[in-house]
Amino acid sequence: MPTTKLSPDYVWRQEGDQHTLHLGKHPLIRIVPVGAGWIVRTMLHVPGIAPQQFAVRSVQSGKGWATKWTLDRQRLIARACGREDLAPDVVHAPPRRSFAWQHASWTRSFG
Repeated sequence: MPTTKLSPDYVWRQEGDQHTLHLGKHPLIRIVPVGAGWIVRTMLHVPGIAPQQFAVRSVQSGKGWATKWTLDRQRLIARACGREDLAPDVVHAPPRRSFAWQHASWTRSFG
């Protein structure tokens, strides 16, 4: 089962009314107030990670989204920040079995 918590190396810092998730000295995600809501912006600009920005109702929902976003991209983020030790292990799926009924009948005659 995948983990739902970030490593203690990921730290939230509050600067005024902005909340920023950092990995070491690298800012990853920032939550800023706008009107009656909050805007979540990704701050890490590296190949393979598209910049994103959207509105949330609260800081807590923004932090929840940020946690999921970070967990989904842990390997890329760890590599970009020079923290390969935080990259999760690659889990390979077992090989798929192939059954005769899954192939077209004309392929079964060439054996």
